[in-house]
Parts: sequence; structure tokens; C-alpha cells
Amino acid sequence: MANPRKRIYSSYEKKLTPFSTSLVAEFRRAADEIGDLMSDDELRDWAEQGLDLARQSWRSWEAAGEYYRVTPQVLPLLGSVGFKRWAKHGLDLAELSSALAASFYRASPATLPAITPARIGDWVGLGHLLYKGTWRSASLAVQFFDGSPALFAKLSAKEAHILVRFVDALCDRSYDLASHCLTIAAQALEPLEGDDRSAFLTFAESLASTGWADARSYLEKGPALLANIQAMQRGRFLNLARELAHREGRQAFAFFAEASRALAQVDQESHGLLLSLAEELVERSPLAAMEFLKTAPMALERIPIETIAEWHAEGSALLDQSTDGGEAYFRMESSRGEDMLEALSSRVELSRISDILRMYSKALTGAEVAVHSSEALAKKGIGWVEGDAPSTEGSAIFLPPHVEEFPDKAQNFSVYKVYCTHQAGHLEFGTFKFEFERDGAIFPTERIKAEADRPPPEPAPPIDTDGHVDAPGEVTPPPGPLTDMERFFDIFADRKLASDLFAIVEDARIDVLISREYGGIRQPYSERQARELDRRPEANQLPVRQAFVENLVRASLGGIDRIVWPQQLMGIMAEAIGVLETLQQPQALVEDSAEATLRLYRLAEGIANVMPEMLEDWAEVSEGDLNVSPMTADSLGNDAQVDMPQGEPMPYESPQPVDFRGEFKPETVQMLMKLRQERQEKGQASPISPEQLKQMLEKSVEITIADMAQADLTQSSELFLTNLIKELNQQQDQRPGKEQPVPTEDGQPVTGMSTADDEQELPVEPKYFFYDEWDFRAGDYRPRWCRIVEYPVAEGQISYYEQTLSKYSSLVAQTQRQFELLRPEMYRKMKRLLDGEDLDFDAVTEFAIERRARVTPNPKIYWRRNKIERDVSVAFLLDMSASTDEEIAKHERRYQQDDFDDDPRRYFSWWMARRAQELMTPPKRIIDVEKESIVLLITALEAIGDDYGIYGFSGYGRDNVEFYVVKDLDETLDDHVKKRIDKIAPVRSTRMGPAIRHATAKLEEHDSKVRILFLVSDGRPQDHGYGRDRTEKEYAIHDTHMALMEAKRKGMVPFCLTVDRYGHDYLKQMCQDIGYEVVPDIESLPSRITTLYRQLTA
Repeated sequence: MANPRKRIYSSYEKKLTPFSTSLVAEFRRAADEIGDLMSDDELRDWAEQGLDLARQSWRSWEAAGEYYRVTPQVLPLLGSVGFKRWAKHGLDLAELSSALAASFYRASPATLPAITPARIGDWVGLGHLLYKGTWRSASLAVQFFDGSPALFAKLSAKEAHILVRFVDALCDRSYDLASHCLTIAAQALEPLEGDDRSAFLTFAESLASTGWADARSYLEKGPALLANIQAMQRGRFLNLARELAHREGRQAFAFFAEASRALAQVDQESHGLLLSLAEELVERSPLAAMEFLKTAPMALERIPIETIAEWHAEGSALLDQSTDGGEAYFRMESSRGEDMLEALSSRVELSRISDILRMYSKALTGAEVAVHSSEALAKKGIGWVEGDAPSTEGSAIFLPPHVEEFPDKAQNFSVYKVYCTHQAGHLEFGTFKFEFERDGAIFPTERIKAEADRPPPEPAPPIDTDGHVDAPGEVTPPPGPLTDMERFFDIFADRKLASDLFAIVEDARIDVLISREYGGIRQPYSERQARELDRRPEANQLPVRQAFVENLVRASLGGIDRIVWPQQLMGIMAEAIGVLETLQQPQALVEDSAEATLRLYRLAEGIANVMPEMLEDWAEVSEGDLNVSPMTADSLGNDAQVDMPQGEPMPYESPQPVDFRGEFKPETVQMLMKLRQERQEKGQASPISPEQLKQMLEKSVEITIADMAQADLTQSSELFLTNLIKELNQQQDQRPGKEQPVPTEDGQPVTGMSTADDEQELPVEPKYFFYDEWDFRAGDYRPRWCRIVEYPVAEGQISYYEQTLSKYSSLVAQTQRQFELLRPEMYRKMKRLLDGEDLDFDAVTEFAIERRARVTPNPKIYWRRNKIERDVSVAFLLDMSASTDEEIAKHERRYQQDDFDDDPRRYFSWWMARRAQELMTPPKRIIDVEKESIVLLITALEAIGDDYGIYGFSGYGRDNVEFYVVKDLDETLDDHVKKRIDKIAPVRSTRMGPAIRHATAKLEEHDSKVRILFLVSDGRPQDHGYGRDRTEKEYAIHDTHMALMEAKRKGMVPFCLTVDRYGHDYLKQMCQDIGYEVVPDIESLPSRITTLYRQLTA
């Protein structure tokens, strides 16, 4: 046997040598290893197979080398018959590409253990599927075979087939993308298990056909996103995504990702129900199904999971009527969806009831008190940090943005009423009007003596503006307190303890007065107090002084029977409760609260803040156990003798806040009120200085600058001062008929908290408003869809206004004469009245004749003169879009083109002359004509006395609709307004709907019999996102039409004027039965706009 075997070896080595010596080496190595496993004939067939491979093409010997190399590993796995089939598959691949055959053979030892021999043909078939006869497809097929060991270690044959179909589909778009996805597939799919992989890959295959650009992101991020879904529901979720991919194409992955992140915010136990509800929608609209999943967390913030099906049913019914309407409903871009949520929700939103609470507060306090969200107060940076606690800064009431404490709306509204009533009580009953030297009505005044007995504060070295500290010895007395409240708290060594005690006693005084004065709120108020008592911490778990303060909180809430206190210290508690009960007399003032604080502080000061274990006999006490009469108030708290155990005291901490009492900052509020009052009365600098402010920040326990080093305190004081100035400026700007600040010698105004030397103009803070937008396809409003950003127009030069008047002097005079004809007679004689100034002789004559003729006479025989006045308000809304920058007419050329005679020098001279002429006389633009029209109209309106506002609008996108105020309706014409006209300029796009709604809201607040909205534009409404894309025109026109109709329904007279000569094309649809006019001759706009106004108001 040995000799024939050697002859075989020798024969084939000679035949293989011309191809490659390495091929011969692989053959000999493999032959030595398998020699005992094959007969001579089998060995000869094996060697011949490799030789055939080597002969296929120029580089096919490499495939033969791989064939020989892996034979010792593959033969034991497949056996003789299976081995021959395997070898034949490789030979078939070599006919297509030797590289394919080489990679197939190379990957076989690691791949075959993961697949059955019967599946080898399927494996080869997948490589065939990727190979298209090109070098790029061959490279991808080779990559597939090389990566097969890793793929088949994790995927079943079915899953591998789906993966290859997915990669093959990507090849039609990008081989690079297909190659990358194939590279990362094994690692990306590793976290997935069982059926999840198959469903995941099936969605990937759908995505490759419709949204191929997202394939890479899906493979890389998809498994992590899928992990957000409850394990048993992932297949259902992927099936929904696949349905969406078939119908919505490119948006499929975006919706998949957003819906997955949304469901991550929901309890996984609810995923099954939500997916079931989504599956009910998928046949009618896969998009609605995914939108439902995306918005489910927002819906579940407002309604319980038990009622989500009811909300879904309403949207499902709407989907049957209108696909666009149903999809908008589930996107929460529908007022119907919002209304349904509101009906199902127990949550009460402050934005919906703020007007009611504002009127309620006015009824309580007798003054105009605004109601805002606490979040707005926290953002002001003036000392308040809690965004969900009720509070007041002395001029407005701030409440949590929503309340959802109870499953019933009425109960949650009662919570708001209690919140609002307590804060209004502080304003009504004079909490912030405390005067240090004014006597109270109950307690004898001791605080003046306490102030005198206090050790004087140590003087601090002065700090100049550069932060330089002068040398020792150069000291100055510290600045005095800013307010009476600050002066009061300066008495106490432990300011935090004193502040907590004052808050308790003053809140208790307010609660008692509210219950006494307003019986209607008594029950919800007492229920709120009882609920707060149930939330209090265990007093016997607190250090003793803190337990003392905690028990005072309980007593202030009417929970004397909830007091837990050591028996040996019961006398102190009796004294303290006596102080509180004395303060409950109806004549108690805030100064009495201060005196009560002084007495309670003396008691608390004598109680060491040691751990509760150091005292025994902690027990609940009753009101009878305390045995205190309010009649002994004169001496209460003055003789506190306490025998306390010795021990290490704990740092004092404030008690847990009482929810409905909120953030109470009397010292800060009184400072704001003082500065506000001085600013209004004096209009000049107040005595506040950075040193005073720095001292207040250092002392105050109400304003905490967290993590602030001592060296940064000066900078923090400046920031705090800046925020205060900004807040006071905004409050002053919001007052109707405000007075202007008193100017300095150079004409610049001075704010109320700085001097003319250091005053810097602060940037104007924009105001934000939100409005619905009409979606004509859905047949519903998109709630709070557009944000108006309102700015005052910057001031330019007054010369523009004066030059325009001079330029059009004759037209101005003519317009004024025409408008003066509209001014009515001041008195008009009214005849035939039942009563009046005198007898109407014509009526008396008729009366006598009719009576003699025995006919019932007309008793109306008097006359009187009635005063008749025009009562008209108009809001002019100017289009300030970029298109108004267009020139009206091009300048005529001075030379014809043939004048140049092909002479470059003559052409250059002509061009220079033309440019000089254009610079001297710039071409007139549409916006320039609008501005001139406004100047002429102003002079006419001033002559007739009508109220008018001038506004402009532009913007980009629904979140940035810019609304510019040139002159507000309640603003008088002055130099500031005249200067603003100069700065009217083109900006960006034209989103008319929200601008019209905002102008309507301004007119609605202005009380006039006739209210006109006058829109001046140069073209159709158009903006980013104002429809499906910028080419769609119907959406914007329908929304603008609806905004005009809203104004009309509210009693306004809307009128549209356009200088677009093609305006009839869209104005007929946009205005319909609302008045409009097209002015093709733009130059005639100034005269035409005044004529139209005269006709509208005649």
C-alpha cells in the first residue's frame, strides 16, 4: 500500500507544483493527516478535486489550498459522503469566483458544527444570493462566508436567511452600508433571544426596502430600544413597527425609536394593554397606532391606566370619520383629544383656572392680584427656588402648575383654593406691612428693648468695587437694615430658629383670620390642615429643640392633641401653646406675631437640641393637660427655667414645610415691596447699595446661594441685584399708564435701585404667549401649537418720522381734514322722549291734536341733548416678512446698452455712475411704503382720537412667531413710538394665524364699541412647518381664515389689505365673507389705507 500511496503523492505534487509551492505544502500536510481515513481511490479523488479547483482560474489555487488545509478538520465532521457533497459545493462556487470558494472552505471548520450537513446547501445558497457577478458583490459574499462562524453561533438557519435578505436589499442602495450591517450583525443581535431575533430581523428587512438609510442606526440602537419593551410584548411591538414600515416608509425607524422610548416611561405591566389598543388601530392607520404609543406617557400623566381605553375609544371613533383627524388626536395635536383628557383627568391645571383664582383673589384682597405658576417665580432668580410650592412676592400669587392629589377634580380645585386663600391672606391681613416700632394689639412691645440689649455687630472692613479690603483699623460701621423685617430678625442670634418661629405664628394668625372671615373656605381649609397633620414626622424621633418647633407646627394646624412631648418639660410647652392661643384673637396684627416670636424664641433658646433618648416620658398630651389660659399673655414666655440633661447638641434644622403654606419669605418680600414702592413714588434711585445687599445675603436664611465661596459673594450680590432690577422693570412695564423713569442730565432714565453713574440698560425680556392652530385636514385645533414671542421694536431716529411728514405734507393735511369730518358733534338733540330737559313743541302740538280727536296721544313729548363720542379701537398688523424687502421698481438706466460701443472704459464709467445714483437715492421697498403709510395714518388717528395699536409680525417656525410692538393700544404717541417706526424692517417668514390671534387678544382686552383688526401684507401666509412642507399652501390659508373668523366671532371687524397683485387668487379663499382689498399700485398704499380706514369707521 505504501508504494502506491507514495506514487499518488508524488504524482499530484508534480501536478500542483506549477501553481504554487505553498499549495504543494498544504496538500502534503493534509495527505499525511488523512491518509489513514481514506482508501487509495478516495485519496486520488480527493487530490483530483483540489487539482480541478486549482485549474479553475488564475488565482483559484488559493481556494485549492484552503480545500486541502481544512480537509483534516471537515472530514471527521461530515463523513465520506457528506465530504464529497461539501467539496462539490466549493467547486461550484469556484466557477463563480475563486475567492468565494476559498472563503467557503476557510469558514467551514468553525461553521459546520453549528449547522446540520443537510443545511450546507442552504448556507452556500445564501452566499449565492449575495453574489451578483461584480467585484463588490463578491467581496460582500466573501465577508458573509468569513463571518458565518459568528453568525451561525447565534442565529438559526431561518434567522440567517432573513439577515441575508436584509443585507441583499441594502445592496441595491449602498454596498458600504450593507457591508457595515453585515459586520456588526452578530454583535448587535447578541442581546436578543428566541423569537425576538426573528421579529427584529423581519422588521429590519422591511426597513431595508422602505427606510434603508436608517438600517445602520436600527442595528446599532434597535436592541437597546427593544429592551424598553416588556419581554413578552416585544414581538407584538415589532409587528406594529413592520406594518408602519410597509405604509409609512422612511419614518418607520423614527417612530419605532420614539414609541420605544415612550413605553420605557410607562410601567411594563401596562405594555400589553397599550399594545392591544394600538393593534386595534393598525389596520386603519399604522401611524395612529404608533402615535398612540408615543403619547401614552403624556396621557397617563393626566389619567389613570384604567381610563386610557376610554380616551382611546374616542380617538378610534374619530379615526373612522377622518384619518387626519384621528392621527392628530393621538398625536395630541387636537383640541378634541385635549378636551377628552381633561374630562377624564382628575388633575387641575393652573393655566385653566388662573383667571378664576385671579378674580377670587381680587374679591378677597380688594386689589388686582395676578396668579402665576410657581415655576415662573423660581426662574426669576430673586430668592425663590421651589417650582411647585405656593408663595407670594408681594404683588402676585404663585401656585403649583397643577394639582393631582385626589381622584376628583372638585377636591383638587379645593386644594388650589386653599393654596390661593392662604397667600391672599398674607396680602389682605398685612403680613408684609410689618413696622418694627409699631405696637401690636395684644402683646406688650418688647422687641425695641430686645434690640437695645443685643450686642452691637462687629464692624467689617469695607470692600471697594475691586474687592480690595482696606488695612486693619480702617473700618466702618455696617450698613443699616433695608427693611423693618430685617431689623426684627437682626435681634436674634439664631436667625433660622427665629425665622421658623415667625413663620409658624404668622401662618397660624392668617389661618385663624381666614377661617373667621370666610366661612365658605372653612371646611376645605380644616380638611387641608388635618391632611397636613397626618403627614408630620414623629416628634419623639427629632432632637428636642426641633421637636419643640415641630409641636408648635402641629398646634398651629389645630393638632394640639397630636403633640408628643416629655412630661418633665410640659411647663415649657404649656407656655408656648398659650402664646399661640393668645395670638388667635381677631384683633391680632403682624406686630403681635413678632412679639409672639420673641417669646417663643426665649423658650426654645433654653431647650438644648439634644437627642430625644436623653429625655424620658415622651407622651401624647391633650389640650386639658396643658391648662393654659390666654388671659395670662402679658407674662407668657418671659420666665423660662429649663432643667435640661447634659449632652452634645445637634445642629438645628428647620421643620418639614407645611404644604399649603408654601414658601414664606417675609424679609425678601418686604424688601421687594419697599423697592417697588420707592420706584413708583420717587422714580429715582433708592438707598440700596451693593454693600447692603451683600450684608443681607450673608445674614438671610431665606435666600440661599448654594455652593458659593466667600470670594464669590460679591459677584453673587451683583447677579441678585441684576435680577431684582429686571423683575422691577418688568412689573413697571406691565402697569397700564405707567410713568416714565425720571431722566438724568443726559436724558437717560435711572432705575429705582442704582445711581445714574452705574446704571446699565438691561436687555428687554420678551413675553411669551401660546395659541392654538387650526388643522383643516383634522378638522380640529392643535392646542398651544404656536408660541408668540413679543418684543418692543428697537428705537431708531425720530428724523424718519419728521421727514416722512414733511415729504407728504399735502397728503397729511388732506387726510387730517377728511378724518376730522368723522368727529361727531359733542351733543346731539334727541327728540320724542318720555323725559328730558324741555318740552318738544312739535310733539306737544301733536299730543293736543290727538287728544282732542279722542285718539290715544303719544306721551313722548320731551327732548334732551345726548353726548355722542366715537368709541373705536384699531390694531394695525404689519407683515414684516423678508419678502417686504423687495424693491417696488427698478431704477431706469441712464444709457442704453449700445451706447458703450464695446468700450470697457465707457461701460465702467456708466456702472460707477449708476451705483453712485443708487447709493444717493436707494430704491424704495415694500416695507418703506408700509412705514410711510403708518406715519400718515398716525397723524390722522391722533386728530380723530381713536385708540390704535401698531404691531408687526414675522418669525420662523411655530415656536418662534415674532410679534413686534411699535405702539400698544393703551400707549400714548410719544418720541419713543416715533423712533420705533424708523426700525421697522423685514425679518423672516409669514405665519399669519398666531399673529392675528395675538392681535385679537389685545383688542379683546381693550373696551371699545367698535374694534377693528387691519392686516397689511405683501403676499400669502407661508412659514417653516406651516403645512406638510413649504410648497403646500392650503394649510396656512385655512388657519389664517380661521383666525380671522375667530376675531369676527369675538365682535372684531377684521380687514385684509395686500399689495400682492395676485392676491385675489388666495384672498377669496382666505377671507371669504371678510373684507379685503388688493392694492396693485404699491405707491398708492399711504392714501388708500387712510381711505379704507375712514370707510370702515364712518
